Amino acid sequence: MKRYRFIFKGLVQGVGFRPFIYSIARKLGLTGFVKNTGEGVLAEFQGDTTSEQITQYIIANLPKNAYLEKIEVYEIERVESEKGFCIVASEKNRISTVLPYDLGMCEDCRREFYDKSHRHYHNVFISCTNCGPRYTIIETLPYDRENTSMKQFKFCNECEREYSTPSNRRFNAQSTTCPVCGPRLFLFSFAEKKHIHGEAIELLDFVSQKILEGYIVATKGIGGFHLVCDPYNETIVKRLFESKRREGKPLALVARDIEVVKKYCHVNKMEEDIFSSPRCPIILFEKKTEHFSHVNGNLHTLGIMRAYTPILDYILKKTGRDFLIATSANLSGIPMIIDEGEAIQKLEGICDYVLYHNRKIVRRCDDSVGFVVKDKFVLTRPGRGFAPLRLKLSSTQFVEKNILALGGHEKATVALKKDDEVIVSQYLGDLDTKEYIDFYKSALSDLLLLYNLEYDYIACDLHKNYFSTVLAEDIALKNSKKIVYVQHHIAHVFSCMLENNLDSCIGFAFDGTGLGLDGNIWGSEGFLIDKSNVKRVFHLKYYPLVGGEKSIKEPVRLAYYFAYEIDKSFAEEYFANSNFLSKIVKAARLLNYPLCSSFGRIFDVVGVLLRCGEKNNFEAQIPMVLESIADKTEEGFYDFVMNFEHEIEIDIVYILQQIINDIKRKADRSLISAKFHNTVAKIVVEVAKRLRENYNKDVVVLSGGVFQNRLLLEKAVSMLEKEHFKVYFNSFFPINDGGISAGQVYYTIQLLKNC
Repeated sequence: MKRYRFIFKGLVQGVGFRPFIYSIARKLGLTGFVKNTGEGVLAEFQGDTTSEQITQYIIANLPKNAYLEKIEVYEIERVESEKGFCIVASEKNRISTVLPYDLGMCEDCRREFYDKSHRHYHNVFISCTNCGPRYTIIETLPYDRENTSMKQFKFCNECEREYSTPSNRRFNAQSTTCPVCGPRLFLFSFAEKKHIHGEAIELLDFVSQKILEGYIVATKGIGGFHLVCDPYNETIVKRLFESKRREGKPLALVARDIEVVKKYCHVNKMEEDIFSSPRCPIILFEKKTEHFSHVNGNLHTLGIMRAYTPILDYILKKTGRDFLIATSANLSGIPMIIDEGEAIQKLEGICDYVLYHNRKIVRRCDDSVGFVVKDKFVLTRPGRGFAPLRLKLSSTQFVEKNILALGGHEKATVALKKDDEVIVSQYLGDLDTKEYIDFYKSALSDLLLLYNLEYDYIACDLHKNYFSTVLAEDIALKNSKKIVYVQHHIAHVFSCMLENNLDSCIGFAFDGTGLGLDGNIWGSEGFLIDKSNVKRVFHLKYYPLVGGEKSIKEPVRLAYYFAYEIDKSFAEEYFANSNFLSKIVKAARLLNYPLCSSFGRIFDVVGVLLRCGEKNNFEAQIPMVLESIADKTEEGFYDFVMNFEHEIEIDIVYILQQIINDIKRKADRSLISAKFHNTVAKIVVEVAKRLRENYNKDVVVLSGGVFQNRLLLEKAVSMLEKEHFKVYFNSFFPINDGGISAGQVYYTIQLLKNC
């Protein structure tokens, strides 16, 4: 008889791992115990079974939401006269561990919820070890009920029995509750200025009817409030757009099941698997019908997620709808609301009712968003079910020093490098308002506290006016920390290199903006990277950003400038407000507008030329329409010339001249859009081929917000692969600015490894 100590590291808390270990020990006739620790889960087994047999049995039967990164096994001294196997109280110290994700309602809980004979029938907070809130209710580690916002809800006798019975699915499930002892639902009416009272299901029946009647209901979910309404009612959808002050920005849909999604969208196997998974992100599906054009801003995609809570599932079922709108309750410039008091204070006039519960949301966590390309799920917004992102460093990536990275300005995230892992926060928004800055600072403090990080270096963007950079400099000064400035587009490429364990590549970073090393605005960058040595080898020829910052919201200014420079008579005839715009062009010759190489701005310009709009009411609105109108079957492209004076440089004016000629010939705009997309992909390939010839590198990395364009990403990857390049793009870390913090961490790691 021998005794072994096992330390399990990975996603092992909040996923039913301790009950699983308990059941394994009982089946194998072993004595001992299991408990949560700051490092993960610790178990001691005593019996005649070998450590190898125990390990094999555990790996073969892992809980579906758990994963193991490492198992440490030690033979230790036997304990005499030990009887049975038990789950013991967790250690109270806080060390590095894996925070469990919030998980959508599992099929077992859904079945019980609708089973009239079951104790959990219509339990609107039903959950088990396989589903329910986790990350958003944790106050401190380790993950035990007394360390969550569930601690205020004391178990009734039945819940205590379920929680304490090893064979029960709710054994040690920290979010276990029922209508007798759990949270309560409340409903506030703005019209009546008072609460409407009733049992939980009565309130859900009431709001379901009101949604069918054309009302908007704010509902408190796992990580924040949603605004829920009927997508089949165009009048109410228009009201919602106006209320959120996000004209034309696509609204997310929640679907009854994957079969109704297939009625309106193309769905592949991977998309179906992700849709049905416990993580329940919003997936950007390709539409196959014109339905819901009033919901998605006439784009070619629909953002759809599974009904991941019992409340959303029941409302869908009760209304009889295939879909409901469930968009984040975040007004322009304000993070998603998580508190009922704030909801009642700020949502009057925007919605008609506020449905909420009294389980505190400890940390705000928006719905995750992504799309599938080349059998990869490209994450564009890390949130519920994915955050915090966590990557184990390989032995070649490891350094001793710990790092804090504060990311960029838009789609902000923060990242930590602690020991042998990198952790990236949930989406924290654009740091333009006090509300988002407060959220950002709060999330940073929260993550540092949870992970108890003592860091040696702090990394940030080059841009001195970014709040994240200002904060980094302040923290570094006050705490005597070393600061590392990482150029924006270099960070993009390094984020992809980190997740793919690369230290050398040809890297392309295409996006809308980012301060360059020369003080100009970059955004079409090609780099040659070898560890921490980075050489800029490609960009578009600089052009003046006519209108300055205004041209981002009003790209018609820049579009007119290019059109005027290429063909004055065409510009004056083609643009409705040409008198005003011509004044801007004349002013551009007198004013010192910043120089820019951004591909993002060029997508804006081409979109304006093709009548996709003149203003971006939200980020990348016009490029999204431009992608939507493209003829996917068109394979033609425009000519371009590569100049080789210092770096490879392409003058975009020559391409725009050909586009204007096509417009004058009245070519179909779907063909022009497709040819433009093909041209950008072709540029990537031709530049990569030239660099391979000169530097013998065949690994290509694609990153940056422009590559959120699925058509462009698919084209570029396919064309590169045909030329036998090894191609990588972000999927684990966001391909947009949400990945900047991870890239800053990895660039700093490479500096430390090679200094």
